[in-house]
Order: sequence, then structure tokens, then C-alpha cells
Amino acid sequence: MNEYDSDVIKDMLIKNGFLYTKSPEDADIIIVNGCVVREKPEKKAVEVLKYFKDRGKFTIAAGCIAQKDKDALKSVSNIVIGPMEYDSLVEVIGKDGVYTDFARYRYRFYKYAEKRKDVSFSEYVTIMTGCDNFCSYCVVPFTRGREQSRSVEAIRREVEYLVSKGAVEITLIGQNVNSYFYNGVDFKDLLEKVATVGPQRIRFTTSHPRDISVAVFDVMRKYDNIMPWLHLPLQTGSTRLLKEMRRGYTKEEYIYITKLARKIIPDLTISTDIMVAYPTETEEDFEETLEVVREVQFDYAYMFIYSPRKPSSAYYRYKEQIPREIAVKRHRRLVDTVQEIVTEKRTEMIGKRYRLLIDGYSKKNPNVSRGKTEGNITVVVNEKIPVGTFIDVIIKEVRGTTPVGIVIR
Repeated sequence: MNEYDSDVIKDMLIKNGFLYTKSPEDADIIIVNGCVVREKPEKKAVEVLKYFKDRGKFTIAAGCIAQKDKDALKSVSNIVIGPMEYDSLVEVIGKDGVYTDFARYRYRFYKYAEKRKDVSFSEYVTIMTGCDNFCSYCVVPFTRGREQSRSVEAIRREVEYLVSKGAVEITLIGQNVNSYFYNGVDFKDLLEKVATVGPQRIRFTTSHPRDISVAVFDVMRKYDNIMPWLHLPLQTGSTRLLKEMRRGYTKEEYIYITKLARKIIPDLTISTDIMVAYPTETEEDFEETLEVVREVQFDYAYMFIYSPRKPSSAYYRYKEQIPREIAVKRHRRLVDTVQEIVTEKRTEMIGKRYRLLIDGYSKKNPNVSRGKTEGNITVVVNEKIPVGTFIDVIIKEVRGTTPVGIVIR
């Protein structure tokens, strides 16, 4: 979401007479679009703002960090501006102030998004913002506000424009895409409408286990250009903790959903987010998480240790945290369990054919290309292939957890 917003902000400023430079040292204005879902990136954003403020730059704290800590950011920022106030950014640059009104709607911002200048082969399209779930550990409803869905017409215009400019992959994004609803059109309807526009690959994220539906799986199966990948955050495998987190589903329901999804879409890959050491988590709770990991067989996972985020309800409710030593050990066990499963699943890819969309190169060797399968698995190829190119490969080996492919000529 922040990456999408940053790209549109850049285009909006350029079209209003500002010049862009890739070197922060050469810039007069520094905009830091900061995330606060995790503690580490939040601290990093503040450090960057302070660094450039101390060097005489005009600094702007934007995004979720601005909405969460607007008063604290005044000392390191000339402007503090929240996600729903981006429409006013052009007018307020040069003035000191705080702009964090949730009630605004980003009309002009989305107009720029629909006609942005720099279009890549792979692009994001925001379909909704905010969240109404108020999970106990999460600050998104306080930083992005309540749910707001964009019109079907606006989304379709943006997708059509991006495809006309060469985008071959479109990822629909939102805090909870499954809760999209606009004038009688829900997410499954929107997904089908976007599929008919014609991008060669369509993805969406993030989904909520409570809100995902069989109807969405049916649409995914119906259209070849909707990729067989589902990111479905688990958070924990303990039904007791899921209730504490206000997630709205049980361990058994989550397992049922993933099995049903794979039954409808046999080649589906499933990724997830998993949290360890949520307050009051017992060894039994953690073991339940490992049970779900073994049962579902995730294709990959983002794993992290809980950190209190103000002003979430968990921040105020739980005074005692799981000891750091225990949290680190549980995290290590979780990572090892997931990696063992992922390694086995990658090994099963050997000898099979996959279609890749090349999206970059190895940092160590620019002559080694990397690309994504339809199931969103990264594969490397020992050739330099132009970014944005589709190729077919046979997997010949796996290095660590990374499959290596040979191009089929």
C-alpha cells in the first residue's frame, strides 16, 4: 500500500512542477512514507526524518506513521500528513503543519493514479483503504481509518490505463480486499470485472480468513489470468488466542478454508503471516500453531515476534509480555518448521515446467535473472533476461529454498 501511495505521490508532484531526484542529498524536500505495523520500520522512518531535518531539508512525514504519532513527529518534520490527506499535499508543501483528517477522500489522488506517468510491467491498484476489524494487536484502523471502497469505474479505468501502457501484471490491494463493496458490487464481482479487462496476470492481497468466500475461489478457477496464489494471514493456530486477537475464526475453520481452496484450485499456493509470543501465549498455544503449519503446508510464510503497537487494544490490555528469550526460541522453531516444509515443496518442483514473469536480477550476479511463477514462487535462471518478459522453464535443482530453472527454447 505504501509503495503504491509513494508512486502516486511522486507522479502527482512531478505533474505540479516539482523535480524528482534519486539522490536524497540533492533534494530540497524529503518525504518519508512510513509504516507502523512493526516497530522496526517505524523507528527507521523517524531516524531518516531526523537525519535530513538536521541537514536543513524540508521534511514530510507521510502515511501511517503520520497518523499514529503526529505530535511526536513535529520535531523531525515540517509537515505531518496522513494517507487520506494526500489530495492537499501540493498546496501545503512549504508550510509547516499537521494534516491528518480521516474524513477526507482521495479524489484527486486517485485521478493521478489513473493516469500515472511511469508504468512498470507489474503494478498495484488500490481497491479499498482502511479496516473495520480492529484486531487487538493492529493499529491499521487508527492509521488508515475505516473501510472505504473505490468505485468499480475508477478501478476499471486505472487497470485499463495500466494495461494500455504495458503492464502485464496487476495486483489489487487493500487492508482487507475481501470486504470490498461498492454500490452492490462485492469483491468476487470486482475480481471478475478486472479479469475481463485483460491483464495477463492478476493477483490480490491481503485476504482475511473470516471474509474470503467460496465464490472468490470459483472466480479464480474460472479465469486463467487470475493467478493461483492466496495470501491468507493465520497469525496463530490457537483458537483461544485467535479469540483474544478478535480474528473471527477458529483454527479448525482456517484449516477447512485452505483445504477447500486447494480442492477448488488444485495448483493453488498459499502464503501466510504468523505471529509468535502474543501476550499470554502458552507453550500449548504455540504447539497448536506448529500443528496448523504442518497441516496446511504453507508455500511460504512471513514470521515475526509480537511487538506492542500503540494505540491497539493489546497495547493497553497486556502489561506483561512473553520473555524475549522464549519469544526468540519460539520464532526459531517456527522458522525451522516452515523452512522444512518449504524445502520439501520446492524439491517437488524439480523436473516440472513453470511459466515465469522476470522481475529482476540477482544482487550478487546481474547475469542471473529471477522471476515469479503463477503461484508467486521466486525462481532464478542463469541467464540475463529482460525484466517484464514471460519465459517457460524446467526446474533442474533447488539451492536452499530457491528453485533454479532452465529456459525452454
